[in-house]
Amino acid sequence: MKSRVFKNLSNRAFYSVITIIALAVIILLNIIVSFIDFRVDFTKDQRYSLTESTINFLESDTILTDKVLFKIYLEGEFPAEVKRLQTAVKDKLEEFKYYAGDKIQYEFINPNDGSLEDQEALKEQLFDRGRGIRPADITFRSQGAANIVEVFPGAVVEYRGVTVDRIRFIEGGQYRLNQGLEAKIQNGINDLEYKFMQVMAKATRKDKKTLAFIHGHGELDIRNTQGARLKIEDAYKIKDLVINGAIDALEGIDGIILADPKSKFSDEDKYIIDQYLMNGGNIMLFHNPLEINNDTIRRTGKVHSVRKRTGLTDLVFDYGIKINEDLVIDANYDPFIFPGIPKGYVNWYFYVIAKGTKHPISSMVDPVKLPYASSLQFIQNKSNIRPSVILTSSSNSKSFGKAPLLSVAMESTFGENPQFQDNPEDERNKLMLGAIVEGEFESAYKNRITSSYTDSPDVEFHEKSVKPGKLMVIGNGTFMKNEFYDSVPLPEENRYKYLPRKPKGNEIDELLATKYRIGNFEFFENCVDYMLGESRLLSIRSRTIDLHPTDNLKVEKHGGFYKFINIFVPVLFILILGAVIIFIRRSRYVNK
Repeated sequence: MKSRVFKNLSNRAFYSVITIIALAVIILLNIIVSFIDFRVDFTKDQRYSLTESTINFLESDTILTDKVLFKIYLEGEFPAEVKRLQTAVKDKLEEFKYYAGDKIQYEFINPNDGSLEDQEALKEQLFDRGRGIRPADITFRSQGAANIVEVFPGAVVEYRGVTVDRIRFIEGGQYRLNQGLEAKIQNGINDLEYKFMQVMAKATRKDKKTLAFIHGHGELDIRNTQGARLKIEDAYKIKDLVINGAIDALEGIDGIILADPKSKFSDEDKYIIDQYLMNGGNIMLFHNPLEINNDTIRRTGKVHSVRKRTGLTDLVFDYGIKINEDLVIDANYDPFIFPGIPKGYVNWYFYVIAKGTKHPISSMVDPVKLPYASSLQFIQNKSNIRPSVILTSSSNSKSFGKAPLLSVAMESTFGENPQFQDNPEDERNKLMLGAIVEGEFESAYKNRITSSYTDSPDVEFHEKSVKPGKLMVIGNGTFMKNEFYDSVPLPEENRYKYLPRKPKGNEIDELLATKYRIGNFEFFENCVDYMLGESRLLSIRSRTIDLHPTDNLKVEKHGGFYKFINIFVPVLFILILGAVIIFIRRSRYVNK
C-alpha cells in the first residue's frame, strides 16, 4: 500500500517538474524573442516583404529626411472586398513604419463625416477636376437588396507639411461587386509599394535628370506625346531640342528620345548623336523604317508601304542592332477601325500585341501595342556590348515582306484566328521587336569623320566610348503616341496642358479596348527609368506576385463539404485524444 502511494507521489512529482521546466523554457524563449527584432515572410513570392531598394530608401537618413503623412480616405462601412484594400493599405504603411520609424505617419479619414457642406467641399477638393482621387460607386447586394456605396479609393500625401501628390489605389468609376472589381482591388494591393515609393521618391528628389525629345526630322510633336510625358514629368526634366548641327546641342542631357522620325538626318546630326553615345549618353530610338498611311487604307482599302530613309538604320547597325525594312504580322493583334464596313473594324494583323521578356523593363507590364512594327536583329560581331531583348512577337507570327502592300482583304485570307507558322507553339518563331545594347561602343565615324568638323577646334572626336552608354531600339515609332486627349488652358502659365479623356460611349475604341489591357505608357515609363538609371522604382515594378483568385463555382459546389470537414475533424481529433488519454490512465493506474 505504501509503495503504491509512494509511486503515485513520484509520478506526480515527475510530471510537476516536467511541467515547470516546460513553462520555464516557454517563458525564457518569450523573453529572448522580445529582444530580437525579425520578420519572416513564408509566401513563395514574398508578397508581404518590401524590396531591398525600398528598405534602403526608408532606412536612409540622407534621402528621407522629414516626415511623410498619408491621408487615406478609406474609412467607413464598406463591403468586404473594399475592407480588404483598406487593411492592405494599413498593413503596408505599418511595414514602411517598421523601417522608417516616425518619419512615416498616416491617418484614415471618412469623407462622409461632418456637415453636407463640409463633405461636398472635401470631395470636390479630392476630385480636383479629375486630376485627384476619383470616386468609385460600388453596387452590391446586402440582405436581398441592392446598395450603392461611394468610395474614394486613394490618399493625399504631404511632405514637410506640403501636399506633394495624390495616390489612386484603384481608378474611379461605376463598379459591380464581381470578379472584375476583385481583380482591380487585388492589382491595387499589389501596386501599393510602388505607388507609395513613387510619391515619396518624387517628394524627396533633389536633382532631376534631363530627358530630351529630339525634333526637326518629323518626329512626334509635343501634343502627340502628352500621355507619355504625363508618366514621367514628375521624375525628370523634359526638354524639346532641335540639333541642327550644333556640336553642343546635347550637352547636359542625360537621355534622348527619337520618336518616329520621318525625314533624313544630316550627317552632322548623326555625328553629334554618335559622339553623344561615345560620351556615355543614353539613346532611345522608337522607329520603324516604313511609312504607312492609314487614311489611304480607309479610303481605298489598301496602301503601299514607303521607305522613310532617315539614315538611322545605318547608324544603329554600327552599334549592334539591325532594323529590318519589313512588317511583322501576328496572331496576337488589335483591330483597325474602319468606318466603311458594317462592324466598323477589321482584324488587322499589323497591329502587333507584343510580349515582354524576363528583362525588368518588360517583365511585368501588360502587352504593348505596336502598330506596324519592324523586326530587329543583333549584329554578333560587337564584343564590347551587352545585348538584351525586351519585346517580342508571339510564336505565331512572321515577317511580312520588304516594304509590302497592305490590304484589308487579308482579313478574309487569314481569318480571325490565323496560323502564320507550321508550328505556332514553337518559341523559336518569335521575332525581336525591342532591344537594348549597352556598354562600350565604337564610333560609326571612326574612319569617316564628317568634313564639317575635321578642322573645328571645338570638336573633340572619340573613336571609342569614354563612358559606357546605352542604346534602345523599338521597331515602332508610335507606341507611345497618345489618343483621346483634351487640351486644358493654364492661363497662369500661358500654355495648354493635355489631360486624358475616355472615349465616348459611341466610339468603337471603347468596345475594342477591352480585348487587351495595353501597357504602352507603363512600358515607356520603364524604358526611361532603366535608360536613365532610376532603378529603385523599376525593381519594384518588375517584381512578380502570383494571383490566386477564388473560384466561386468551386466554392458554391464544394463549400458545404469543406465547412463540415473544418468543424468535424477538430472535434473528432479532440475526442480521439481524450479516448487515448483515458486508455493510458486506465492501463497505468487501474489495479491489475
